[in-house]
Amino acid sequence: MLRFIKSSKALLSSSISCRNGIRRFDQLRRFGSVSGSSHGLTCKDAAVNVSSGRLPIAGSITQRRRFHGDREGEEGDSVLSKIYEERRLLGYSQEQLFDVIATVDLYHGFVPWCQRSEIVKEHSDGSFDAEIEIGCMFLVDNYTSHVELERPKWIKTITKDSRFFDHLINVWQFKPGPIPGTCHLHFLVDYKFNSPLYKQVASMFLKEVESKLVGTFSDRCKVVYGPGIQVDDSVL
Repeated sequence: MLRFIKSSKALLSSSISCRNGIRRFDQLRRFGSVSGSSHGLTCKDAAVNVSSGRLPIAGSITQRRRFHGDREGEEGDSVLSKIYEERRLLGYSQEQLFDVIATVDLYHGFVPWCQRSEIVKEHSDGSFDAEIEIGCMFLVDNYTSHVELERPKWIKTITKDSRFFDHLINVWQFKPGPIPGTCHLHFLVDYKFNSPLYKQVASMFLKEVESKLVGTFSDRCKVVYGPGIQVDDSVL
């Protein structure tokens, strides 16, 4: 009888240790995704996640990035709108950043998930319309983006005729940095999904785009203009 009790205790201890090990492994795996140690969500990953009903884990968020709305996990998951903001100090001038972000027709060459970008109409006030295609495989949305701008101060884009979004507005503001050749950048995106289904589908790539977009344009500046001025963007 004593031998049976000892064996039972050993079996229980082993089971608990196994469960704890699985939990620790799962925590480390999730931490790796959030901290950015993964290589990002690919088209194939997104397609698999949609077909299996799984949502991706959001990327890490620094103190310079702020989210409003989109309180995922609320009862009914009824919140479809969201505002995302990011502020950065970059080692390029207002004019340089403005010109790179204003070249919408080149987005398909370097912006994440952008498959096609083409200016289709120019207006007398300097604004223009561009046709954009984002996504991959069967996760694709085609829409028209109306772009308003004032060089080198700001750029605003308003999306029309989107399948995924009720509205999608991007605002870029550029202000001189603390030393010549640097720039304070404020990026804001305000959007609302047309339905919970579209929210689930579009979230596969939208969170990835949000977390990487400013860095993508900064990298593009490096390609176009060369290395920028060294700045400490932790002090804004």
